[in-house]
Amino acid sequence: MIKCMMFIYRAPHLSREEFFEYWANKHGPLAVANAPLMRMKRYVQNHRREHDAGDLFQQSRGCVMGDFDGVAEAWWDSFDDMLAGGASTPEEIAQAILEDERQFVDIERSIIWFAEEMPRYPVQQADGGSHE
Repeated sequence: MIKCMMFIYRAPHLSREEFFEYWANKHGPLAVANAPLMRMKRYVQNHRREHDAGDLFQQSRGCVMGDFDGVAEAWWDSFDDMLAGGASTPEEIAQAILEDERQFVDIERSIIWFAEEMPRYPVQQADGGSHE
């Protein structure tokens, strides 16, 4: 499974609440409606949440806490499927999605990153089941 992840900073004119509202209720449905055209297998929005547990994790590891507002995940079976989906998506739809992103995302500050999923837990059994 290939994942395109975007570590998103909200557009400066939006409050965090306005950003989450727009992403969930305007952009989300646009992405979901067009996911099959793009051969996307899954679309996930990860909305930032503040909690003391986050501070404890960060302090115990001595690492930096990300300051972005959310993480979007788009999943494909392969890079070939991702590219084929992009090639088969009508230009006007691709442009509409990109223009909509610019309404709520600070594109220039946001980070895009690709990964191949390597599941480790729970352990998958040969029969398709899993155990912990």
